[in-house]
Amino acid sequence: MASRWRLLPDDPDIGWIPYAFVSYIAFVFLAPILGELDDPTIWWASAISIVPFLPLYFVAYWVTRGRRLVVAVGIALIGTALAPFNPGASTYFLFAAYFAGLSHEDPRRSIPAAGLILVLTLATGAALAPTVYFLAPGVLGVVVLGLLGSFFGRRNEQIGELRMARAEVEALARIAERDRIAGDLHDLLGHTLSVIVLKSELTRALISRDQERAAREAAEIQEIARKALSEVRIAVRGYRVGNGAGLRQELDGVERALQTAGVELSIEAGPEVMAGRLDAAHEGVLALAVREAATNIMRHARARHCWVAFFDESGEYGVEIRDDGRGLAGRMGHGLVGMRQRVEALAGRMTVEGARSGTRLRIVFEDVERVRSEDAA
Repeated sequence: MASRWRLLPDDPDIGWIPYAFVSYIAFVFLAPILGELDDPTIWWASAISIVPFLPLYFVAYWVTRGRRLVVAVGIALIGTALAPFNPGASTYFLFAAYFAGLSHEDPRRSIPAAGLILVLTLATGAALAPTVYFLAPGVLGVVVLGLLGSFFGRRNEQIGELRMARAEVEALARIAERDRIAGDLHDLLGHTLSVIVLKSELTRALISRDQERAAREAAEIQEIARKALSEVRIAVRGYRVGNGAGLRQELDGVERALQTAGVELSIEAGPEVMAGRLDAAHEGVLALAVREAATNIMRHARARHCWVAFFDESGEYGVEIRDDGRGLAGRMGHGLVGMRQRVEALAGRMTVEGARSGTRLRIVFEDVERVRSEDAA
């Protein structure tokens, strides 16, 4: 029931920004405060105009495409109604232009939609409020916010496409992994179970004729079954811990996701170089690091190429991820901070270097036993 009364959709891409954006409605009252304090009409007209504006403002975040454009036109008409009383009515046209730009992910449609708001702004200024205090901020703001809305509309659509592509890749990867496990178990147990069936039939036939041999066959069946159980346990353990299968699967998913975003992935050295080195914890951290790095590259780096190299040298092993994007700027985000915490929890090190030529992320773990043996030597 509580979700029915939300002002904004439960979308992490929207966040709290709309609450800050709506505060610009205060500019509607700038003209009364500065120059028309003695005229109650301008105050009442401005206050009444907010009543239909606020519902339309929040509705604009729930609807899409043509419906959002209708809402934008409705907000612009509020500005038209207020324009004869208050030049600050141009503020409504700015909101309308932004939502018109968001009305479609294709700029060929969103920019003309924002252009419609610009036409309404010019027509209102010419007919009802022919003053520079209305036209100057109105026209300039409509152009800027219309283009900004168009940009964010396209960006939101691309993020949605990337999420859908990643979900599809993950689903396909799970299906492929299940098929691989099923095939491996079939190869592992098919012959063994066939032998057990044959020996069981033989034992049953020998019980009445040669009980001593039947007992030997039963003992062999028991030994074969124990061996098969041990092989299954080893195989399952191999899927769970550091055999590199999880990293290879993650790399396959990352490669497809990066290709969707127009980024080429080059694997200079695969996880096979760390064969026998990984346990479940370290492999899981490296897989999450590869995923987080790829997500950052898709969202922020504007890169064309990404390089991944696993290494095992001089008592150290780990992964290095590089891209040719615009480089890390400012502080690390929550994803990288969480990654560093996971790495340091396993006594590892993570370094991030950003430059104009791109970003370089390196995660290193030490082989404690090898370091100790080298020190002893």
